[in-house]
Amino acid sequence: MGVFETVMKEASRKRDGLGGVLDRRSEVRLPWLRASQTGLTSHLWELELVPAKSLDRIMKAVERLAERSMDHNIFFAPKVLEAAWPRLVNLLAPKGCWMVALWETTGEGREMRLFVPLQIVSSGLPRQRMLKVLSNPFMPLGTPLMDPDCAGEACEMLLRLLGDPELGLPPVVNFSHQDEGGDSFALLREAARSLDLASGEVDSYARAALLARQPFDEKATADEMIRAVCGRKRTRESARKRRRFTDDGHELRFHCARDLEEVLDAFEAFMTMELRSWKGRRGTALYNHKRISSFSREIVAKLAMTGQCEIFTLEIDGAPAAALIVLGHGGYYVPWKIAFDERHHAVSPGEQVMMYATGEWLTRPDFIAADSLAVPGHGMAEQLWSDRIGITDWMVALTPEAADELPKKVKALTRMSDIKDSLRPLVQRIGLR
Repeated sequence: MGVFETVMKEASRKRDGLGGVLDRRSEVRLPWLRASQTGLTSHLWELELVPAKSLDRIMKAVERLAERSMDHNIFFAPKVLEAAWPRLVNLLAPKGCWMVALWETTGEGREMRLFVPLQIVSSGLPRQRMLKVLSNPFMPLGTPLMDPDCAGEACEMLLRLLGDPELGLPPVVNFSHQDEGGDSFALLREAARSLDLASGEVDSYARAALLARQPFDEKATADEMIRAVCGRKRTRESARKRRRFTDDGHELRFHCARDLEEVLDAFEAFMTMELRSWKGRRGTALYNHKRISSFSREIVAKLAMTGQCEIFTLEIDGAPAAALIVLGHGGYYVPWKIAFDERHHAVSPGEQVMMYATGEWLTRPDFIAADSLAVPGHGMAEQLWSDRIGITDWMVALTPEAADELPKKVKALTRMSDIKDSLRPLVQRIGLR
């Protein structure tokens, strides 16, 4: 949904071959850090900052937590993170990244209660040093994984222990790309208030989403549901384009690949189609970048094995004309990447496959929400889906001393965000994105 192009352009500056090896050898080696404290219930809480290279040490516990997490975040699923390291380490976290795990030890054993990847960054104008959740245009959702049974206490313990001076960490955390309406974000803010920690929001915006409606009539068809969501005028125009195409002798067929073999075949067709498009000509297609295409193949394959990846395709005369890669499960979905054959622009293939996916999701009894991941102002996503999710970067000072510096850091990040927003129309107009 338009989140890849900036990342691909950045990736094109990264070297493969011998240069890439040298880049990886220069990777920062982070220490394994620990802090602990006894909670209100006399249980022992332990915070571990595990270097990304050692993710396998905590993989099974993260998988258990992801299954029961209060809010879903497919980008923090162990399979996605495992695929990202070491392939994208220089792109996502060139100065290193910790897999932050919060454990609680009770009479029944030791269990992970919260998980979130963090890195040390320098950002803003002028540059400000801080901790930041691992989220970016490539993975634009920073919601931590939390155990719902003790999420409130876990949030307080996370903020307390990250501020432990023995860890030597920057005393300000940027919880970037947070869903303002999510339960996890509400508990994080409540924990900061309870601990009397200063906080502030930066770069808030709304992005297009599809949310579950009140139950439709049990006899409602997918077309009727699409019409209710996307509007009669747009739905009618879309149907007119399909009819005109079929009247000219073309055959249109929609398909959703769900099992592993079908998904893998659909993904390779997607890559080929994207390479032939304007993204291929600009060098921002997946196929143009070995490490990113390898990463994408692995997460698509691994998630498809567990039913967490599906690919919607529109075929014209038996050949793919548009494809939409979707990640997610449990009623939550993210349209991760879309491509279409420009030769069939008259039928608006990208919009057609998005509307088809919309109808598919709305007919599923367990459907809850689909997050477009789209940047503000994204034409297709915002025109098709009228629902919005509030996204914000939320900063919190972990110590009283850091509270005095927080306004300066918020202002520096706001200034940088404003500059990027003012330049975005120019960049799009001259074709650099």
